[in-house]
Amino acid sequence: MESNIKIDASIIKKKLKNTLSSDNIINLLPNKKVFFIQANNPKPPYVEYEIYYTKPSYYEEGKIKEIRYFIQVDIFSKGDYTQLESIIINEMLNAEFEYSPGSPDLVEKETGLYHKPLRFNIDLPTS
Repeated sequence: MESNIKIDASIIKKKLKNTLSSDNIINLLPNKKVFFIQANNPKPPYVEYEIYYTKPSYYEEGKIKEIRYFIQVDIFSKGDYTQLESIIINEMLNAEFEYSPGSPDLVEKETGLYHKPLRFNIDLPTS
């Protein structure tokens, strides 16, 4: 039996990596890259990102045609991260992500780093 679902999972991953790897962001990071899910021994400030939830958002003739992806981008820093936060939000908005404001400002107990989670979502075609 042939499946009605044909999904290319690389679409969202490529879009996220390309968006978050803009020179505007990378030039503020000592590691000169962003990390998918978890960074190993990064120098702060650094940025991690993950897709924390997905759901179909558009069907056509019983087939999923678009998926809504929910993304979290985390900033970890020893000091003020406001400039990096603003640039990430604007880069994501320019790439057609929707911003979900209201995330708390946190401090990681183990490392003492400031932690700012930013949440976004986007609907993308399945292939």
